[in-house]
Amino acid sequence: MKRHSLLCWFGALCLCLGGTCVALWAEKPTDIKPTGYVTDLAGVIQAQTKAQLEALGTELEQKTGAQLAIVTVKSLEGQEAAPYANELFKHWGVGAKKQDTGVLLLVAPNERKYWIEVGYGLEPVINDARAGDAGRLMVPYFRQGDYSAGIAAGAWQLAKYIADDKGVTLTGMPQMRPVRQQHDDHGGLWVWIILGIIFFVVLASSSRSNMGPRGGGGGGEIHFQARASRHREQPLSVVQGRP
Repeated sequence: MKRHSLLCWFGALCLCLGGTCVALWAEKPTDIKPTGYVTDLAGVIQAQTKAQLEALGTELEQKTGAQLAIVTVKSLEGQEAAPYANELFKHWGVGAKKQDTGVLLLVAPNERKYWIEVGYGLEPVINDARAGDAGRLMVPYFRQGDYSAGIAAGAWQLAKYIADDKGVTLTGMPQMRPVRQQHDDHGGLWVWIILGIIFFVVLASSSRSNMGPRGGGGGGEIHFQARASRHREQPLSVVQGRP
């Protein structure tokens, strides 16, 4: 009996601790409190970049009246990025209430997803195509694990859309490093392998034609289609921007 009781208590303790860990890890949209223009719950934005983005958000609102909110989370609570961002956008009330001129950039690094939520007042300025372009600027950085630079690139592009529409100039462009190009040395190797195969096939065909006809058997022509290709990465699930 004592052993059974101890096991029950141990199991209950594990459940309690597990529930606590999940609660600490998960972030419901209604529980998130903004810490400024940038709320980095996932801890992926560098301190210098965060300061630059805060300055950018301040300048953008002062010059255009629009608000840019940047949020990173550890977990989407099992939701897709779009409804999560929409719920957070409404909960915070991003943008002026009457004009609805707000934009929210949400990034969930652990789930490799992002979403750009745009208020009705900014939809003519940041349409689906432009939101997609801003998202595509971030993806190369995200693939290299540099979420800080990727977020800075996307946020700057979104802010610039708004500034250009209002006819103002933003001076607080965040410092962004160029994307590191990933060189694929295997592409050249495959070309030489394919060329070598073609050379031996041609050489073998020439040798057989010089030997004269042989009897028996049926056959046909074998066509080799040489195609040199380079390694191409499959898109990450992180490329979920606005559809």
